[in-house]
Amino acid sequence: MAKASYIQAYRSRSVHHVIGLMSGTSLDGVDGVLVEITSAADGQAKALRVIDRATRAYPPELREKVRVLCTKGKADISDVTVAHAALAHWNAAVVNDLKSRTHIAIDVVGMHGQTVWHEPNGLPFPLPDSTGPVAATLQLGNPQVVASLTGVPIVSDFRSADMALGGQGAPLAPYIDHLLFSDPDRGVVVQNIGGIGNVTVLAKGALPSQVWAFDTGPGNMIIDAVVEWGSEGAAHYDDGGLIASEGEVDRTLLASLMEDPYFSKQPPKSTGREVYGAGFVGEFIQRSVVRGLSYADIVATATAFTAATITDAYHRFVLPTCAIDRVVVCGGGARNKTLLAMIASALEADVVTSDEVGVLDTDREAMAFALLAHASMMGLPANIPAVTGARRAVVLGTVTMEGL
Repeated sequence: MAKASYIQAYRSRSVHHVIGLMSGTSLDGVDGVLVEITSAADGQAKALRVIDRATRAYPPELREKVRVLCTKGKADISDVTVAHAALAHWNAAVVNDLKSRTHIAIDVVGMHGQTVWHEPNGLPFPLPDSTGPVAATLQLGNPQVVASLTGVPIVSDFRSADMALGGQGAPLAPYIDHLLFSDPDRGVVVQNIGGIGNVTVLAKGALPSQVWAFDTGPGNMIIDAVVEWGSEGAAHYDDGGLIASEGEVDRTLLASLMEDPYFSKQPPKSTGREVYGAGFVGEFIQRSVVRGLSYADIVATATAFTAATITDAYHRFVLPTCAIDRVVVCGGGARNKTLLAMIASALEADVVTSDEVGVLDTDREAMAFALLAHASMMGLPANIPAVTGARRAVVLGTVTMEGL
């Protein structure tokens, strides 16, 4: 079936089965969810139900290969090219895992891809009539390969259309947060703590058009890197926050880290591994060692840094505009009890995990890209200009079909 005919047929139905795929900046692997989306007459999703989920964890050698690709001055163009195809196989494997466990026909897949570089503020580059700056982002995972390996249409490259209109291209998950977490009686913030932290602000009774969000700064990225360094690769994260709980936070070093200019920058804003990756971590570890900190102290300070970036963002930007009655934490950081306790200690709000309110922390972002794929198929704008800074709302993503 031709692409236009397939999209037309999709739009004629009110119930759809969509797979969402997410591979985040923590480089853990690919998470996937199969969801049923029920649409209103205008195509907007009015209900979303998770049917099944699957994941494929990256092995250590793949994590290291991708980490190198995210390191400025280290990535080789041949490795980037091969990884673009190879990571498609990992995404396709999750799709096929889900397909093999159901009799339901899958209508479309929303694939985020693996971000290796995100340059939302742009760099100088020659243009036809001038010189940059040019904003850009790169997610690896070739959608044509995924379509060929799965036989399902793929929607991918969700960030570029927003950035072409002057937006940050992030965060995009707020599109689903209003559907999942809004409360007519309480002010809610949804704090995702993946490799990077980002917050969605849902004021009491807010309409979808009133949602706003931004990246708070590093999430698990620095903690994970310190644990890998301190354990000599034996561990990739601080399970439950146990290591941090045994250390002492260096308040002087923490105060110095909080002088980073990103934290005082007004939203819309986004960041990533290009800022808080290997170079930042290496300097942080070196400063910690010079100050005589133990391994547990370094993990504790890194954890306190993530907590402080989150709560500082609330005090600077959120609380002056609306009350925070509940903080819903999702992503891998939701399983770090020490981190959650640090966040709760700095707020007068109920801090809960998304699991506690019925949404598995590993599901939210994959669900978001399923919903974004649905919006793309329906021809509906899915960015929120107040969140990303784009000049207008726009349909996100590119549809790829096998053979087309």
